Amino acid sequence: MRQLFRGRSRAILAVLALAVAPLVGLVGQTPASAATVQPYGLYQSGNNLNYTIGTSTEYAGAIQYYGWSEDPQSTEISALPTTVTPFLEMQTCGNPCDTATSIPLTSITDGSYDTYLTTFASDIASLGRHVFLTWDHEQNGSWYPWNATDGGTSTGVTAADWITTWNYVTKKIDANATAKSLITWIWAPNIEQGGSAVSAYWTSGGVTVANVGAVGLDGYYVNTGTTWANRFASSYTDVEKASASKYPFYVTETGIPPGDSNATTQESNLITGAEGVKAKMVFYFDSGSYVMTSAMESAWLTDVK
Repeated sequence: MRQLFRGRSRAILAVLALAVAPLVGLVGQTPASAATVQPYGLYQSGNNLNYTIGTSTEYAGAIQYYGWSEDPQSTEISALPTTVTPFLEMQTCGNPCDTATSIPLTSITDGSYDTYLTTFASDIASLGRHVFLTWDHEQNGSWYPWNATDGGTSTGVTAADWITTWNYVTKKIDANATAKSLITWIWAPNIEQGGSAVSAYWTSGGVTVANVGAVGLDGYYVNTGTTWANRFASSYTDVEKASASKYPFYVTETGIPPGDSNATTQESNLITGAEGVKAKMVFYFDSGSYVMTSAMESAWLTDVK
């Protein structure tokens, strides 16, 4: 799903997750005490941390989208409760995120942005708190400049190019030992919905992704007939096969059309599906075309407890 990054002057764009138990694989994460079955998250933009679902004491994660050359928003991140883990999503584009604002991946691997990457790492180290981090997510889609095609137009970017650049970015940032100790890198492709297979972005052209700490999937329910079984299940199986089931799994972005007559039932189906694969967290994109109705919000809180 094409997204815009949050500029420095905008309110923090956050995904909030309810902690239920120690989250496996999270370095430095403080488990919350709320007794629920499935940790959940919400993306809600422009609301200055005044979220419409839950209370701040329930949050365990907060996501921010970053345009290329944008540094971590230290003040905003530091203002989050210590139990909240920021999830920073780096994107090689500006706002709007399209070919016109993008940079070629070769300009990263040739060292042109080494200063930016080392500064980004230093900023994370200075935060002194655990973060989730990803780079150019939904890499197997067809709507971002770093995809093989963008809106059906060839970009010339291959899966091997993406993997090579992922490895370069992660290695460069991890070169800062303090930053490395605070980061869980999340490899986050999109569900396989007509684009490339997720496995192509794990190993391709003789290169394999490195420095992975967790894996995830972005995917949306599209109509009243959508279920976990026909939307996520096969892609989840392919992610686990590609990664040899070595890593914690997250639903890194999802949503349900509020106009669906069975939207609240679909929420329950989503949570049940995520629980079935032992997802560590479900991040719901409560924005744009997927803003929850009041009934959906109430059902969501019931479903995750």
